[in-house]
Amino acid sequence: MNPINEFTAKKLGEILAFCEVGADTFKLGQTALAEHLGEETAVDYIGKCVVHAEAIKKIAEDNGVLDTVLMKAESCGTKLRSMRDMYVAERWDNAVELMEWSGFFEGAAVVHFAIIKGAGEAMAHDGLMLLADEGMNVHHEMLDRAESELSAVGQARAL
Repeated sequence: MNPINEFTAKKLGEILAFCEVGADTFKLGQTALAEHLGEETAVDYIGKCVVHAEAIKKIAEDNGVLDTVLMKAESCGTKLRSMRDMYVAERWDNAVELMEWSGFFEGAAVVHFAIIKGAGEAMAHDGLMLLADEGMNVHHEMLDRAESELSAVGQARAL
């Protein structure tokens, strides 16, 4: 197994930011999201984001790149929160707005986890590959769920 280089460490920081901002977003919008997605789905998503964040930090610490990961997570998280807050504004009680935001957010999370998957494959790093597969699955599922819910909203409001 090869050591984690700076590129991969920074990408780990970016997916850490996606995990943290994802959990934060669902906490802030939990009441509205639970109405459309169900309380269990909202809580489960937050839990998975937290678990993935801890796994990222553990991998980073074990590989001596924690400082790089945390620094990149902070800068990426600031950008993500800024974009989210500009889009959502004060509509934390509007599940449609939150799910529309998730179209951008979840898709971006998937592609960032895909980079980690490729890095893990190149390095023969089982931990990175497992983390990436799990992360991609969680964010694909939420994107699919938001897409389905928004399609139903469109049908209901079109007439």
